[in-house]
Amino acid sequence: MKRLSRFLLILLAALAAPTFALAQSVEPVRAGDRTLGSANAPVTLTVYLSTTCSHCAAWHTEDFPAFKERYVDTGKVRVAFRDLPTPPQQVAIAGAVMARCAAEDKYDVVLDTLFRSQGQLHAQPGPPSQETVVGWLAAAGQAGGLTRDQMNACFSSEATFAELEARAAQSSADGVNSTPSFFINGQPVPETMTARDVAAFEPLIQPLLDGR
Repeated sequence: MKRLSRFLLILLAALAAPTFALAQSVEPVRAGDRTLGSANAPVTLTVYLSTTCSHCAAWHTEDFPAFKERYVDTGKVRVAFRDLPTPPQQVAIAGAVMARCAAEDKYDVVLDTLFRSQGQLHAQPGPPSQETVVGWLAAAGQAGGLTRDQMNACFSSEATFAELEARAAQSSADGVNSTPSFFINGQPVPETMTARDVAAFEPLIQPLLDGR
């Protein structure tokens, strides 16, 4: 519990960052990012997300599959995922930990399972019960090939939580204060732009693919 409380203090500092900082660029890929796609892709889409964010779930389950088919599977775009837990933070942190417990090539499988079953967290008024959260996490872990012992070992790891603390601090430096937030080759996608579907991304990505 102390570990989570310490993390939440860092997270709140990140969310208190001035919004003008969002205009700055970020490293497209950092050590610790979970990535999908070819490392040689000419374009990198960096996505800040939270496992309890409903907009993140909608983007990942409804819009990302078409984006992945068009750009990622063809070697044009590499996607880097970064965690920025949102309320309820402790549940979001647990979801992020579970996704990172799996092998790197299973990360997106676990993430997709968490997002597709996210609705059960909001099935009843108020915060989800411990039983609901545990079931949500366990199903995602199993989808990623994790055993119960492996899940327990991961949640007992100080290193995993320390990494999340560091990433929250970096999010503060990046100025990211909402999810999902998108950067293309390190440059922020304007918040005024609806970057949900493939067509919305095309004007930003195609010139980079064309070498312009």
